[in-house]
Amino acid sequence: MQTLEETTASPVAAATPRRSPLTVLGSGPFRNLWLATILSLFGDFFSYIAIAWLVLQLTGSSLLLGSVLVVQALPRAVLMMVGGALADRLTPRLTMLGSMALRAAFVAPLAILVLTGRVQMWQVYGIAFVFGVVDAFFMPARQSILPRVVADRDLEAGNAVLNITAQASVILGPVLGGLVVQAFSTGWAFAADAAAFTIGLVFVLLLPPVSTSTVVAGPRKAPGGLGGQIADGLRYAWSDVGIRVMLIAIAVIDFAANGALGVGLPTMAHGKFAAGASGLGILFGAWGVGATAGALVSGFVSPPKQFGWMIVFISAWLGILVGGVGLVPSLIPAAALMGVAGIGTGVVNTYGISWLQRRTDPAMQGRVMSIVMLASMGLTPIAYAVSGPIAQVNPTLLFVLAGGMMLACAVGAAASRTVRSLR
Repeated sequence: MQTLEETTASPVAAATPRRSPLTVLGSGPFRNLWLATILSLFGDFFSYIAIAWLVLQLTGSSLLLGSVLVVQALPRAVLMMVGGALADRLTPRLTMLGSMALRAAFVAPLAILVLTGRVQMWQVYGIAFVFGVVDAFFMPARQSILPRVVADRDLEAGNAVLNITAQASVILGPVLGGLVVQAFSTGWAFAADAAAFTIGLVFVLLLPPVSTSTVVAGPRKAPGGLGGQIADGLRYAWSDVGIRVMLIAIAVIDFAANGALGVGLPTMAHGKFAAGASGLGILFGAWGVGATAGALVSGFVSPPKQFGWMIVFISAWLGILVGGVGLVPSLIPAAALMGVAGIGTGVVNTYGISWLQRRTDPAMQGRVMSIVMLASMGLTPIAYAVSGPIAQVNPTLLFVLAGGMMLACAVGAAASRTVRSLR
């Protein structure tokens, strides 16, 4: 386990100035990772739009659509730790290759079935399940591969570019997917999806098989095969105080935010603000613009040396602003608060992930990143279940409670000398 003193600075980072997001795009290996990420993200959104529209075309049932999404979400959550362990065992590059190849191999036949009018619902459920399984392996690998592709000094710049790309895909991906479905057909949307994964596979193949910029520690051997590796990853993450603090903060903040934004925001847009679907789009769009701005700034500005205090500040920042969204009387100030809050998420997603990548033993990168994603997404179904009844009674209360949870996280972090000393 790394000590606090060992993680204050990297020798590479100390010797060489960090570079900007524009400069890191000049790296061939990083460009290949970036292009593979773009194609994977757009492929995911194309498949989401196409599957949703296909289910509604076949059945007209929102209930069945929800069941398809559950079939996709469950294996992704259950197998996330397995995906992280496999990335550490096989290397992230090989795991990404297998994931991209499987998605292309399964979605192409589905495109043919839809275009020929022979598709059935059991096939849709099967594809949804496969996508959930593959996502559980691809996502930890994608998060853990960056330190093997770029130099230590480029982690913030690289994460900034990837975060900005993710935000752009949230905005553009569904729009492009919807346009393809509208202009051509659902089948051609699946065909475009398969093409994106196939081309993305080529860019993953072009990634270096072995890191050329990071000294990788020897593999950690754990008893019990893959299960032993997963247990070893959990022990490693929990025994490192810095990683443990980040996991707790991520779990608390994302639990609160997912409930408030996923359930409370549509309720507020429909009821209190009377702004309709367009108002909801404005609120989410403001959050996305803020997150993009935060990630961009983080790519150019060096991270704070007092990382523990950054956790305190971002938790308080989000708590005040998310709580404020529930208290303001109309759409415009709520959108402004959402935009400013989004800046905080862009900052922490860039600095926080870079800090974790730098702190984590290279042999444990996949497992730690899978635990981080599990902390972020694993409690989302519970957050939705708890938030629904609260929003039904009083959506303002839901936002105040969510903001209060984030502020409590900030107070708890500030009260800990160990957290305050994190660098």
